[in-house]
Amino acid sequence: MKRFTVFLLLIGTCLSFICAQSAPLPISQLIEVYNNPLKYPNYIMLSAHRGYWKDYPENSLPAIQAAINLGVDMVEFDITTTDDGVLYLLHDWGLDRLTNGHGVVKKRVSGKFVNYKSWDELKDVRLKLYTGEVTQYKLATLREALLACKGKVLVSIDKAENIIPEMYYLVKDLGMLQQVTFKTKIQTYPTPESIKQLVANKDDQKQLVKMFTPTIFNETYESDPNIITKMQAFINEGCTGFEMIYFKDSDKMLTQGITVGGKYYDNVLSWLKAINKRIIQFPEWPENERGNWSPAAYKFRNIDLTGNDLRCGWDWLLKESHAPDVVISDRLEVLFDYLNTIGKRSLNQ
Repeated sequence: MKRFTVFLLLIGTCLSFICAQSAPLPISQLIEVYNNPLKYPNYIMLSAHRGYWKDYPENSLPAIQAAINLGVDMVEFDITTTDDGVLYLLHDWGLDRLTNGHGVVKKRVSGKFVNYKSWDELKDVRLKLYTGEVTQYKLATLREALLACKGKVLVSIDKAENIIPEMYYLVKDLGMLQQVTFKTKIQTYPTPESIKQLVANKDDQKQLVKMFTPTIFNETYESDPNIITKMQAFINEGCTGFEMIYFKDSDKMLTQGITVGGKYYDNVLSWLKAINKRIIQFPEWPENERGNWSPAAYKFRNIDLTGNDLRCGWDWLLKESHAPDVVISDRLEVLFDYLNTIGKRSLNQ
C-alpha cells in the first residue's frame, strides 16, 4: 500500500510537471516577452501555424483552441473577405483543398484583389482535415477567431494585404490592439507611410505601424540595396520586429556585416538583436511534409532538400548565432519538447 501511494504521488508529480510545461503565460507577460526579446534570451516563443491542425482543420476555431490548450504563445492564422465584407479565416484562394465547397474566393486582377462568394454562400461550408476528410466544422469569422484568443494568447494575422483597415478596426473594437500583429512582405508595404495611409486618424496610423511585422526573404534582402534604410524607417516609426526568412549559412542575412548609425554589426540579425527588435522565423519541411501550399497556383510547392533550405533542421535554425525569438511551427508538441530540452523555454536570464 505504501509503495502504491508513493507511485501515485510520483504520477501526480509527473502530471503536474507536464501541465506546467504547457501552461500558458498570462497575456500581459506574453506581450512583455514579445516586445522585449533582449530581456529574455532563453525564451523562444512558439507560434501555432494556422492553429493546431494535426487534429482539426487548419484555421478553424477548434484548431485555435487546441493550440491555446497546448500552451503556445501565439496563434497565427490567415484571413480573407467575402464580396459582401465579412472577414473570415481561409489560407487558399479557392475552396476545394480545405472545404467541401468549390470554386475561387479570391483573385488578383490588374494588381488588385477581387473577392468572390457572399457569406451566405460560405457559412454552411464544411472544413476538411489535412487528410481530406470532411468534418462538422465550419469556416470561422475573424471576429470569432479573435474572441477565442482574447486575453489568452498573442495573435498573428497573415494575408490581410487588401483588408488591413477592416482588420484593424475590428481588432480595435475588440480591445485587442496590444495582443495582435499582422504581417506581409515588405515589398507590399515598403514604407511606414504606405501603411499609415490605410487609416485616417494619426493615433491609428501610429498603432498600425507598431502592429505591422514586415516579412523579408533573404532574396529580397540581397537584391534590395536600400533594405536596411527601409527597415530603419519602420523601426523609427515604432515597428517592433521583422519576420526574417533565411535558408542557409551563405545567405547574406547571416554573412554580410552592416553599419548602422556608425556602429558595425556582424549581420542584420545581430543588429536587430542589439536594438531589442524581434526576429521571427518559419521553418517548413518537415513542418509541412509535402512542402508549402501555393494558394494562387493551387498546388504544393516542394521544399528544396539539397542544402538550399536548412530550416528543416532545428539544430541549424536555433544556432546561437542566428536563432530567432519566435518560431512559427506546425509541429507544436515536438518543438515544445525540443525547446525545453535545449533550455530555450526559460524566462530566466
